[in-house]
Amino acid sequence: LHDRPVPLLGGVGVYLAMLVGLVVARGGRFGVGPSLDELAWVVAAAAGVVCVFGCIDDAFRLGPRVKLLLQTLSVLPVVLAGYSVEQIIVLGWTIEFGWLGIPVTVLWLVGCINALNLLDGMDGLASLVGIFTAATMGVIATYLGNSYVAVVAVALAAALAGFFVHNRPPASIFLGDSGSMVIGMVVGILGIQSTLKTSATLSITAPLVVMTLPAFDTVLAVIRRRLTGRPFDAADRQHIHHRLLDRGMPPWWVLAVLGAFCLATGVAATVATILRLEILAWCTAGVVIVAAVRFRLFGHYELILLVDAAARLLASLAARLSAQDAVFGPGRRLQRLAPAEAWVLLIEQLRPWNPCQLQLQVAEADEIRWQKVWVSPRVPAPRPTWWVGVTSGPAAPSVCQLRVEGADPWALDPLSAFRLVRLLQLFADHFATQVPAARPETQRRAA
Repeated sequence: LHDRPVPLLGGVGVYLAMLVGLVVARGGRFGVGPSLDELAWVVAAAAGVVCVFGCIDDAFRLGPRVKLLLQTLSVLPVVLAGYSVEQIIVLGWTIEFGWLGIPVTVLWLVGCINALNLLDGMDGLASLVGIFTAATMGVIATYLGNSYVAVVAVALAAALAGFFVHNRPPASIFLGDSGSMVIGMVVGILGIQSTLKTSATLSITAPLVVMTLPAFDTVLAVIRRRLTGRPFDAADRQHIHHRLLDRGMPPWWVLAVLGAFCLATGVAATVATILRLEILAWCTAGVVIVAAVRFRLFGHYELILLVDAAARLLASLAARLSAQDAVFGPGRRLQRLAPAEAWVLLIEQLRPWNPCQLQLQVAEADEIRWQKVWVSPRVPAPRPTWWVGVTSGPAAPSVCQLRVEGADPWALDPLSAFRLVRLLQLFADHFATQVPAARPETQRRAA
């Protein structure tokens, strides 16, 4: 907490400083050719748009839906410039996107923007994460021969390093949404460009592993808010940095811990790229996350929520399976029931599905041997919205067809539908074997 007002326009300074770096780089060229010109214009346009939207949000506190819409609009310059991913490579597997590459690219960029925006809840944190992320992507891009991407990464890292001097605890100026969203936008573009194999093929391991910290924090926020029934845009003090501060850590210690987190995943991504050993990067990210949860640094509360939700789901499934056993318990008596008695039992067993109509037909050699229709006595008669039909198995001497119709769409969830089909199949097989077969003279007369 600060004892005096702190300005929020730090993001504008970061954006302008990055632009200066790009202009200097374009003037010096650094041997990167025209590729830098194109990328620099795209970064400047996209980051500029999101910076303006961020300033508006800082001033007027936009609603979450409006903010998401503006973030989506801000990534359009990137997509319109042709910066979309048509396929990705992960652990040697190639995943083709085709035209879906455009929405996937939009989701990636909007996700990066929001991930950095969620982390910007403590002095210096988003700046520090941006420095580590940009620097790592710059090193990886240089190794892979994408030096023009490295120039943009250095421009962002340098701008953030200069800003960090004023944003470190206690901050004299804040990034604001304008700054955190600029970082997210540029980092997202760097993630796409730094590990390109071809013009539209991306090796996704390095960008994802480098983004482990902001991605993990975002996933935890989604889990926490979904399982506690809170809206996604609801603010809380349950983010990674809040957890560490609540444990009594000084702000500089929190920055050191999370900086070490970023350093570990960044080094792992870089080494994995050099050695062409993607599994190393994924294992490192996994070990860091597991260690954080195991030692209750962060993520432990969300794990408890997940375990509790899984236990409640299993208990619900067990209860429904027990109800299923109760439904099929009377089926063991079917062998002793005449067809008319079984028909009455079937109507009784179908009550949980609230059916409108039930139809039965037993045929043998294309001759209808027995048929029944039951209609719900409810007034007015409901209009069916679903139906389920089954046919008896081939082993029976006759063929029985059962069809049930219902008006309540909520009565037929996947597990309930499975139970209904099993119930109808049980009775269909019974009717097919128990309805009296035609007498020989009747068959001859019918022929």
